[in-house]
Amino acid sequence: MTEKDIQEQISELNRKMDLVLESVEQQKRNREEFDDLVEDLSIVARDAFKNTVVMLDKSQIDVDNSDIPMLLIKILQNVGTFHEMLEMLESVRDFMKDISPVLHQVGLDAVNKMNELDQKGYFDEIAGIIRNLTQPGLLTSLNRTTKAIASIRMDDKLDNKSLFGIVKQLNSPDVRKSLSFALRLVEAAGRT
Repeated sequence: MTEKDIQEQISELNRKMDLVLESVEQQKRNREEFDDLVEDLSIVARDAFKNTVVMLDKSQIDVDNSDIPMLLIKILQNVGTFHEMLEMLESVRDFMKDISPVLHQVGLDAVNKMNELDQKGYFDEIAGIIRNLTQPGLLTSLNRTTKAIASIRMDDKLDNKSLFGIVKQLNSPDVRKSLSFALRLVEAAGRT
């Protein structure tokens, strides 16, 4: 072996040794960072535990120590369910983002249509109908009419009258009054 070959091997060994030392140093840093993380997390966990104990004590909740591991086991058994639930919540959030512009446009269209109907006077007509329907006299008449319609049925013996029988029935004051009212109602509806 020549001196040049030996020198190259030494250089190669030095380079590899530097890599090994660098790797050992990186592992040492990682271990120190991990130890720091564990120490910080233990401090946070202790504080959280103390605060939880204080809150449970103030709420007068008594927790059995054997319940905590069972709760943790149940949580771990249902990690998949929690994952599915979170995915569902994300889907709902995405759906709401997607549907919001559509709902906004539907709302605008509804407001524009209501404005158009108001401009044509439909709401005034509806308000007039409601105002007229709520008058006590009309409500009483409608109540009497609906009761009469509900109580009277077609009867072949009573309703199979001759023309003379119908004319005779016109002599009744109630029939004349009802017919007169019906004629006035048809006439008034024809005028408007």
